[in-house]
Amino acid sequence: MSLIILKRVVDTEVYEIIHWLHMNKITMYAVVALVLIIGVGYVGRHKIKSLLGMSTPTPMAQTTDMNASPAAAGSDNIYLTKSDAKKGTYMTDFAGMTLYTYDKDAQGVSNCYNGCAKAWPPYVSGAAAQGTLPTNITLVTRTDGSKQFAWKGMPLYYYATDSKAGDITGDGVGGVWHIVKP
Repeated sequence: MSLIILKRVVDTEVYEIIHWLHMNKITMYAVVALVLIIGVGYVGRHKIKSLLGMSTPTPMAQTTDMNASPAAAGSDNIYLTKSDAKKGTYMTDFAGMTLYTYDKDAQGVSNCYNGCAKAWPPYVSGAAAQGTLPTNITLVTRTDGSKQFAWKGMPLYYYATDSKAGDITGDGVGGVWHIVKP
């Protein structure tokens, strides 16, 4: 008799455990789905606001520390300033890569395409709204429709030979490429 009672107790406990696991699995899926829906909605809303130019302006971050971490500054900012003993203060992107201007460009117009753009890749924007850019930073529309950042109207570029943050090997190339001095 006690064996039958013991079996019923075990069966009941096993049933309750299985039922509890099943209910928690459903709850877990519901929580995951809810988090995903909220996350996609939040990101989507901010992307739409950014595209419509409704984002709030972000301050321009500046640093003179050659070892500064780009992550320490806001990710919506456009550039950092760095210092070099020989070259002085110059602009970089947030990865510390040096930015250059090209003497053959005109205000608001890039003249560096094809082979030139391979050696001197443009510093392009994903989807920055004009109203959210720091002072002296504008966007230039390239012939392919992409938006290139410009400093005081002059399009900004990288130099493909610069392989790491802090490299300034493009300054003075051909007498027409220069680091940007804010």
